[in-house]
Amino acid sequence: MKYSVLFVFFLITGLINGQNGPRTISKELLESIKTEIWIPFMESYAYLDSDKLKSIHSDEIVRITLDQNNIQTGQDYLENFSGYIDDMKQQGGGLGIAFVILSTAVNETQDIAYQTGYYRFSSKQKGEKDLSIRGYGKFHVTLKKEEGLWKLVLDSDKRIQLSHNEFNGQKTIYKLEQ
Repeated sequence: MKYSVLFVFFLITGLINGQNGPRTISKELLESIKTEIWIPFMESYAYLDSDKLKSIHSDEIVRITLDQNNIQTGQDYLENFSGYIDDMKQQGGGLGIAFVILSTAVNETQDIAYQTGYYRFSSKQKGEKDLSIRGYGKFHVTLKKEEGLWKLVLDSDKRIQLSHNEFNGQKTIYKLEQ
């Protein structure tokens, strides 16, 4: 009897909260996020293009760096981040980033999305021939349609221990072919 009452409670709670099962997310929506956020993000690193990097972020961006217990917002964050990209370019270095998408959720009107995943960060210093993997992290982002395009409005991450095989063994991997 105790378990029947709990089952009914969770069933009713799930129905009230609209949790009748996972929302279907179209391939077109996922492709638009990939095209408007993840590819330009990777290109901004690969080509050290700070303008491209700024273009994928909302002016109202909230950036949370969990390892540093730090939150930055808006233009201050965008100027700092793009300054980092510009400094790497001036120093003759290089950057690379690849992403694994673990989960995606969208609101009913499909103009807000939340994604989680892993990233792999690579860099090289002046004089080095190739990029070297410097580490992995786990991210959480919130994306919002602004004037018809996806923009990053919240970006949170934390460095994690992840093996090359764990990263490459995931289903949805975004990386630039070089």
